[in-house]
Amino acid sequence: MIYTVIDTFYLTDEQLKNSPSRKDDIDEATETNLRIYGCDLIQESGILLRLVAASCVWRASKLEESPRKARQVLIVFHRMECRRENLPIVHLDPFSKKYAELKTDLSRTEQHILKEMGFICHVEHPHKFISNYLATLKTPPELTQEAWNLANDRLYRDYHSSSYSSREKDRHRHHPYS
Repeated sequence: MIYTVIDTFYLTDEQLKNSPSRKDDIDEATETNLRIYGCDLIQESGILLRLVAASCVWRASKLEESPRKARQVLIVFHRMECRRENLPIVHLDPFSKKYAELKTDLSRTEQHILKEMGFICHVEHPHKFISNYLATLKTPPELTQEAWNLANDRLYRDYHSSSYSSREKDRHRHHPYS
């Protein structure tokens, strides 16, 4: 069990006066500016990571021949962010300034991702072959499900080299049509 106390997140005046920065002869104003800068970096990276995730989902939907409009991706990610931050779920107005900025950022981030990938986006997933072959062979649903599970496990293991719990494993195993 992890135990945390909210009070431990705050520093006393004494701790601030004797911070490691002060011991390295960094004055209070510089330390304050560095703390603010660090907080800004953390906040900006969080925003960027959500944009990268949204851009990856948008790009993947195009590659998997089930394209989604930028509006759909942005609305879903906006709702997810509201839920994650325990904010009231407010509709993202497609005519708002915020939406326009998010859409521009989404497109720009997608372009950066494509550039980093060298514009190589073709990926052959085994799932379509499994579905086609097993349907042609008229295999029982149990065998189709097992083949699907093996393909998911293999892809998941390749992308996530760290181990994961059986609960997470079960979440990734289910065939979308079963």
